[in-house]
Formats: sequence, structure tokens, C-alpha cells
Amino acid sequence: MLGERLDDVIHRGLPYLINTLFDAVFTILGIVVGSSFSSVLDTRAIIGTMITASISLGVSSGFSVYEAETIQEEKRISKIEDAMITKLGETVQTRESKIVTILSSALVFFTPIIACIVTLAPFLFVYLGFISVNTSLRLAVLIDLGLIFSTGLVFGGEKRLLKGIRMTVLGGMIFLLGFLMETFF
Repeated sequence: MLGERLDDVIHRGLPYLINTLFDAVFTILGIVVGSSFSSVLDTRAIIGTMITASISLGVSSGFSVYEAETIQEEKRISKIEDAMITKLGETVQTRESKIVTILSSALVFFTPIIACIVTLAPFLFVYLGFISVNTSLRLAVLIDLGLIFSTGLVFGGEKRLLKGIRMTVLGGMIFLLGFLMETFF
């Protein structure tokens, strides 16, 4: 029964996961693009902003999913109780319901943090003295565009490639918007 419920977590949690991953990557991309056009490139400030934004997004998204899943699971349990004409109390069904809710929200909580860690990889090379901050920002943009493309490719259904490309074009537009803002302001 728990195996079926875990499949349910994956099935029901997938839209939350995709949405959160998309939000996280675009938030990080915005920070990277904005930072790359700054007159002063402070690696610590860039990294701190990316980490803080990712944690904030993780907490917000994770808590939202927890609340939404709690409501859904309460409704599901209530329907079972109505059909059985009895309260379930502390049963296998209610325990599994809590596990599903916690797993779903934890998965969504960690999504932006993982996206941030992947994007932070080039900045490690700055600290090791292998590349410049400018190069790390360019690499971070490429990584984020790759993450966006991968999200569309992995979760895009029948038109995976098209969705990956469409999501990447949108990410490129964010970079272009940042470039235009830097040019004209």
C-alpha cells in the first residue's frame, strides 16, 4: 500500500516539482544575469543572494505544498471515513497520508536548493583561482539554461524537445532583458 502511495507522491508531486524547479532556475538566472551586468562583481554577494533566494523559495514552496497536500489528504481520509462510517484515527491510512504529505513537501523544499548548488559550481572555480568572476557568471547562465532545457526535456511529455527548447528560449529572453536593461539604464 505504501508503494502505491509513493507512486501517488511522484504523480501528484510532479507538477509542484516542475513549477518549483522552473521558479528556482529562473530566480537564480535573474540573480546571475543582474549580477553579470553590475559595475562591481562581488562573488560573495552573488553567492549569498543565490543561496538566500533558493532557501526562501524552498521554504515558501515546501510549506505551500505541505498545506495543499494536507488539505488533499484530509479530504481523501474524510471520504474513506464517510464510506466506512467510522473514524480512522491512527491507522495505516492516516500514517501513510502524513508520510505522503511530508515527502511531497520535502521534495519541493530541496528542489531550489539543488538547482542553486548546481549553478554555484562555476563559483568554486573562482575561489580556486581557475576562472574569473565574469567567466563564472557566463558558465552559470549556461548551466541555468541547461537546467531549464533539461526540465522541459525530462518532464515535457510527448513534445519533450519542443518544450525544452521553448523553456530555454524563455530563459534566453531573460538574459536579453537583463542585457537591454544594462545597456539603456
